[in-house]
Amino acid sequence: MTSGRGRYPHKVLPHLGLRHTPPLLSLLAASLLLLVACGGGAASPTPSGSLAPATVISSEYGRIWGRLPADFPLLAEGSAETRLDLLASGSIFSRMGVEEATRAAVDELRRLAWEVAEPAPKGTRFKISATRDQGACTATMIVEPLGSRTSIVVYLGEGCPAP
Repeated sequence: MTSGRGRYPHKVLPHLGLRHTPPLLSLLAASLLLLVACGGGAASPTPSGSLAPATVISSEYGRIWGRLPADFPLLAEGSAETRLDLLASGSIFSRMGVEEATRAAVDELRRLAWEVAEPAPKGTRFKISATRDQGACTATMIVEPLGSRTSIVVYLGEGCPAP
């Protein structure tokens, strides 16, 4: 894998959006949409295989992407899961303890050319602040215990490549 501007190499999040459609299926879908449109349907067709634009949301950590790019690394040997109790770019769950997951996340981000400040502890959780691309891309991660696992909530700034 190559490491370059706007890329997040490493083990990556599973694809969460629309999947690429083979050309024959795209043609079939377009034909069906055309047939419906000619029949007076009010639906406006969207191009097959296109992803909905990523949204930017406001959070306590500034304006962030509403989801993580598919190639964002799974930090601390974690897995991507959804947390419905908060508004963030994404969340990763790890079986590591909080301090071990924090250290692993910091090491992984630094290995991927992020500039990472020392984690700031606050009770049983840690805040990780990281930047890349001369500070244009910012990320804040909150590492905290959640049940028997550790949650890493990612707030990816809108200056980062769009998901």
